[in-house]
Amino acid sequence: MNETDLVRKAADGDLDAFTILVTRRRERVFWIACHVVGDAELARDVAQDVFLRLFKVIRRFRKDGRFDAWLYRMTVHLAIDTLRRERAHRQAAPLSEVPEGAREAASSPGEGVRMREVRRVFSVHLARLGRKQRTAFVLREIEGLTTAEVAEILETTESTVRN
Repeated sequence: MNETDLVRKAADGDLDAFTILVTRRRERVFWIACHVVGDAELARDVAQDVFLRLFKVIRRFRKDGRFDAWLYRMTVHLAIDTLRRERAHRQAAPLSEVPEGAREAASSPGEGVRMREVRRVFSVHLARLGRKQRTAFVLREIEGLTTAEVAEILETTESTVRN
C-alpha cells in the first residue's frame, strides 16, 4: 500500500494503516529527535510523543502536502520543546556517545567513515551553532535529506539551508 493511501486510511481511523506508518517512520523520527536532543533515552520519549501527537492530529494532514515533511517538522518541534524543558534538568550527552545504530551498520564501510567524520566535525562545532542551524545540519548531513526537504521541514528557503 502506498503512503498516500496509508495516511488517508489512518486519518479515517484505520489502526493497521497507522501502525504501518509508524513502523516505516519510527527509525528516522528517533534519529532526528536523537540528534536534536543529544540523548537516546530522551529521543525515545520524543519519538513516542511524536506518534501520540500524530495519532491525534493525522486527520488535519493536508491531502496535497508531503507527509514526511509534516512528520519530521513535528519531530523537530517536539524535540526542541523537550530540549527546552529538559535543559534545566540534565546535560545533553556528547554526540559521540549517541549509539550509531542499525543505520550505519547497514551502510557501506565508506559511509560509516563519512558519518564518523561528520559526527566528529559536528561535535567540535556544536557549541557555535544555533538551534535552527544545528537542526538544518542534522537533517541535511546526518539524516541525508535533500536541501529542499530540509527547507520544507524548517519552513525556510533552500538558500538559507545551504548557508
